[in-house]
Amino acid sequence: MKKISCMLLAIGILCTVTAHAEMIDGVRYVKTEEDYSPAYVARSENGIIPISYASGGYGYAYMPEGGEFEFIKTEEPVFTDMSSPDYYAVRMSARGVLQGFEDGTFRPYETLTRAQMAAVFSRLFRVAPSDNGAGFADVPGGSWYAGNVAALTELGVFTAADRFEPDAAVTREQLTVMTYRMLSNMGALDDIGEQDISRYADSDDISAYAREAYRSLIGNEYYVIYDMEENDFIDTADDVYTLAPQRGVTRQECAMFLDQLIWNIISNNAPAIKRDDAPDIDIPVLDGSTSAYDITYNIYRKYYVNWENHPDFPKEHSKTSNSYKRLIDGEADMIFVPDPSEDINKYAEDKGAELKYIPIANEALVFFTGDENSAESVSTEQLHEIYVNNGIKNWDVLGGSDAELVPFCRNNDSGSHAQMEKFILDGNEINGEIEREHTSWLMASILTDVESFNNENPGKYAIGYSLYYYYTNIQGVLGPCRLKLMSVDGVAPTEESIADGTYPYTTNYYAVIRDENDPKTEAFAELMQSEFGREAVAASGMGVIK
Repeated sequence: MKKISCMLLAIGILCTVTAHAEMIDGVRYVKTEEDYSPAYVARSENGIIPISYASGGYGYAYMPEGGEFEFIKTEEPVFTDMSSPDYYAVRMSARGVLQGFEDGTFRPYETLTRAQMAAVFSRLFRVAPSDNGAGFADVPGGSWYAGNVAALTELGVFTAADRFEPDAAVTREQLTVMTYRMLSNMGALDDIGEQDISRYADSDDISAYAREAYRSLIGNEYYVIYDMEENDFIDTADDVYTLAPQRGVTRQECAMFLDQLIWNIISNNAPAIKRDDAPDIDIPVLDGSTSAYDITYNIYRKYYVNWENHPDFPKEHSKTSNSYKRLIDGEADMIFVPDPSEDINKYAEDKGAELKYIPIANEALVFFTGDENSAESVSTEQLHEIYVNNGIKNWDVLGGSDAELVPFCRNNDSGSHAQMEKFILDGNEINGEIEREHTSWLMASILTDVESFNNENPGKYAIGYSLYYYYTNIQGVLGPCRLKLMSVDGVAPTEESIADGTYPYTTNYYAVIRDENDPKTEAFAELMQSEFGREAVAASGMGVIK
C-alpha cells in the first residue's frame, strides 16, 4: 500500500454538467500566447494579479476593479531543496503568494503558521492590510502580520476572539473554513444543503464549526486537501480517503491547494467567448431528451470558449415529453428528440400546434438481457406478448434455458416508451402488472435495474429496452454492465443494420421545431443539416445520417 497526499474535485459520476452559483463579476480575459509555463502570469498597472490563469489561447484574471492587463512570463524560480521544479510552488511563487526563502529553499514540508497563512491569503485575494486593531490579545499592533489579520477579520475570514495563536500551525480544516468564508463573501457558492461527505473515513473528526465549510466546498466542486490510501493499483473500490482535518498544512500542500482554488474561481466564472469560427447564426432556445443532451452540449462547445458559463446554456434537458410540451407551448425553439408519444401528438393537436421534424441522427429501440442468458433473439410477436399480455414467463420459449423471464419497462412519458408504442404495443398499454412491479424511471436505471435483478435472482433473467446509442454510450459512464443486446426478428442491432434500416426498430432522432416560418429557427435548422450539425451529432456518439 502507498499513501498519496492530494486534492479532490468532488463530482457526481452521472452528472455531465453541474450548475454553479451565479457568476461573480470581475473575471476578465485577453487573448494570449500558448505559453503553459508555470511562471506565466497576469499583470496590470498595479502589479501581478494572483488569481489568473491562461488556457486555450485566452488568459483570465480576477479584476473586480476593472482595468487592463496582460500576461507575461516571469522568471521561473529554482528551489535548492527540491530535486525537480515543483509546478505548484513555482506558480505560487511567480504570483507572489507563497514564495521561497532567501537561502534559495522552498521548505515544502514545513508547516505554515496561522500568521503566515493570513499573509498568504491576503496576497492571493489582494486584501490590503488594515490599520484597525486586529482585536486579538496575542496579535501585537506592530507585528508584521497584524494588518493582514485585521483586514481578514473585518471580512469575516477570521472570527474575533480573545486569542489568534499566530505561531500555531494552520490546520487543514482552518484553511477550509478560511476559503469557505472568503468565497461566501464573493458570492461564489451555492447553498447545497446537507452534502454527504461520508466517503471520507474520518469525516466525523471534522470540528463542528468547520463541517459546513467542508460540505459547501465539496458540494460546489471546490478542492479540499485529502489523503488516499491505495490498496490496489487497478481496483479503486477499496481505496481509503481521509481528510485529517486537524493536521497542519505544509507549504507544498498549500501551494497545490491555492493553485486549484485559483483554477476553480477562474473556470467557474470565466465568461463565454464566441469562437472566431463559430457560425454567424444565433443559437435558439434548445431542449430535448436526456439521451440527446450531448447534442446541445456540443453545439455550445462549438460556438463558445467556456460554453458552460454562457447564460443561455442549459445545464440539462427536460426529457422527451416535457421538451415536446415546452416546444408546443413556445418555451423552447428547437428540441432534439425521438418520435413523440401518442399523448404528445394529442397535446399538440389540442394546442393547434404544427411541428416540423428534421432527421439528424439514426437510432433504434433495442432489447437487452443478462450476458449469461443463453437466449439470443426475440421476435416482434413475442415482444408484444411479453409486454402487452405478460404472457411469456420462461426463456425457453425464446430458445433459452429453463429460467423465469421478468420484463422491465420505462415510464409512459419517456422517449423509449414512445418507441414501444410505435413498434410493439400496437395501440395497447404496457401490462399493468409489469408497470406496477418493474418500471424504471430513469434512462440509465433500466440498465442497472436489469443487471441488479439478474445478480440478485439466480435462475431468473430480466429483459429491458432502451435506445441503441444511449445504451452503448452510457456504459462509458456507468462502466460495462453485464448485459447483452438481443437480435430482433433475426437481425442484430449494430451501427450498420441501423444505418441501412435492416434492423426492424430503426428510427431517428429529430431536430423538431414549430412549423411557423420563424427565420431564426429555420436558419438554425438548416445549420443542423450541414456539416456543423453532423459534427455535433457525431461528437455526441450517435449515428450520423449521411
